[in-house]
Amino acid sequence: MSRTFVRGGGGFRVSGWVLVAAAAALAVVLVAGLVLAVVRLRRSRSAPTEADGPTPLPSAPDPGPEGTRRDLRPVGPQRPGDAVSGVLPRDLAGPPGGLALLQLSSQFCADCRASRAVLTDVAGEHPGLTVREVDVAMRPELVRLLGIRRTPTTLVVDPAGVELARHVGVPRRADLLGSLAPWRRTG
Repeated sequence: MSRTFVRGGGGFRVSGWVLVAAAAALAVVLVAGLVLAVVRLRRSRSAPTEADGPTPLPSAPDPGPEGTRRDLRPVGPQRPGDAVSGVLPRDLAGPPGGLALLQLSSQFCADCRASRAVLTDVAGEHPGLTVREVDVAMRPELVRLLGIRRTPTTLVVDPAGVELARHVGVPRRADLLGSLAPWRRTG
């Protein structure tokens, strides 16, 4: 399929595919312009006014640790040992007289499966130690409030909901046992 255009005595031929490619390029440019216009409109509607007070300075972007799969930036810093009982519901805190290994994971995380195996193995050898798992997609408020930036992240939590230790990534068995040692009863 080709068309011949005649102009002033000379002619040239244009392939049908060239016309299709040109139409597709024009459509892409129009869609990109529409998206840009919508984004600018939304930003202008949500922009603070002078009555709202001074605009806070933007913080520098935090790329997260090496190997981060998702950008899950916390709202504020969370230090190990800070009480999180107001954040964690009772079903995520440690059992009475014991500790919980709380794994924050995601559905398509291969490391989460490996982490779950380590946690289950350690908990099976220590009475009073339970394993609980939370999918971050189902509980995004925990991600923000606890400062979770990567899955898997494992928290050691006491019965009051206090974070005692944190392991990011697949915990090594020795490291996990080391973080449990100060809080485990001996005898």
